[in-house]
Amino acid sequence: MSPELTTILMFLSLLVLLTGFPLAFGIASMGILFGYLTGGNAFLYMIPQRVINGTLSEYILAAVPLFIFMGVSISSSGVAERSFIVLQRWMSSIRGGLAIATITLAIVFAACVGVVGASVTAIGILAIPAMQKARYADSLATGVVCAGGTLGILIPPSIMLILYAPIAGVSVVDMYAGAVVPGLLLGILYIVYVILRTKFNPEMGPSLPKEMGLKFFSRESLVQGFKYLAPPVLLVILVMGSLFLGIASPTEAGAVGSVGAIALGFIYRTITWQSFKNDCYLTLRITAMIIFIAIAASLFTGAFLNAGCGQVITDVLLGLGLGRWGIFIAVLIIVLILGCFIDWIGILLIMVPIFAPILTTLKFDPLWVGLVVCTSLQVSFLSPPFAYSIFYAKAITPKTPLTDIYRGVMPFVAIQLLVTMLCIIFPALCLWLPNLLSQG
Repeated sequence: MSPELTTILMFLSLLVLLTGFPLAFGIASMGILFGYLTGGNAFLYMIPQRVINGTLSEYILAAVPLFIFMGVSISSSGVAERSFIVLQRWMSSIRGGLAIATITLAIVFAACVGVVGASVTAIGILAIPAMQKARYADSLATGVVCAGGTLGILIPPSIMLILYAPIAGVSVVDMYAGAVVPGLLLGILYIVYVILRTKFNPEMGPSLPKEMGLKFFSRESLVQGFKYLAPPVLLVILVMGSLFLGIASPTEAGAVGSVGAIALGFIYRTITWQSFKNDCYLTLRITAMIIFIAIAASLFTGAFLNAGCGQVITDVLLGLGLGRWGIFIAVLIIVLILGCFIDWIGILLIMVPIFAPILTTLKFDPLWVGLVVCTSLQVSFLSPPFAYSIFYAKAITPKTPLTDIYRGVMPFVAIQLLVTMLCIIFPALCLWLPNLLSQG
């Protein structure tokens, strides 16, 4: 079987299997099948080495369950609920104040959780009923929850960045530092959009009654803010500060975050033996899913590259005559299209080993490429038909028509594409903080 035919068949198998078949099993099956067809028994003998000495030996993957546990524990500790009440009262007098409070909470929560499902679910359960009760438009209420929740996969400590870094051969700390500005920029632009939208369409986000408000500089406000907002913010500063200052590795920082999350549970008196067991079980389940997909993707990309398909892709892209920037944009468009159909983990673990070497050969900064790709993958959570955040929001508010949710997320998709373009046009948005930390 020629490399060209193998390339076509392997990509077709992805499109056929990944739309209705469990991701890990589909990728692994195709990887083993094509690996055997093109490499014979030699590929089968290589599988244990590729799995054990390759995927499972990546030390950085030890940070994945720690950060997942940190996020799951914070999600179940009641931190989000208490923080949202404070933010809601601070912004009650502003048009769209509840939506702004939701996005603000999402930014803080993103820096604690790093898992989109936990962010969207926890924030949505709190914010969507509150906004519907305040007569917000369903499209705006669900849109801010979906978009705000996806920040958890970009703002550190992001599981996406941990998985991307070893594949592309870049530092996790540099990825974390580089994602801070794009992540915060997305959050700020979401807030700007809400302010402008509710200014021109006040009925979409009315202000709350004055008696619900809380003056920002009042004694009660300071007490509430210190009690319910300061602890999670301090935890984020502790975890990220230890990373950026070089005091701790990502794995050690994840351990610090996990201990801190448990401490928050004791502070708020919400932790029980049963909740602790549930958090551990959920962490184990999510981690196992990620590891299985990572192993399956390793088998698939191993078969793909061993069959010479990587060279086929390189020759096709270089033969298009698009130039280095045209090739980069083409790769980005492919990633965006795949995001409509395939889970981000599959895109990351399958596409990055194929495209990253091509872009490195074309003299693109691998760190910058990674940050642009990860920023663009925000779109995959909001782009139908395969849109996790939309599905989570629909589950939280089943009476809201799916068309309203789609209509609500579209402006945020436009903002995500805008920020991706800004990161391409102004690389300093991604590279300024990593360069600053490297100089220090």
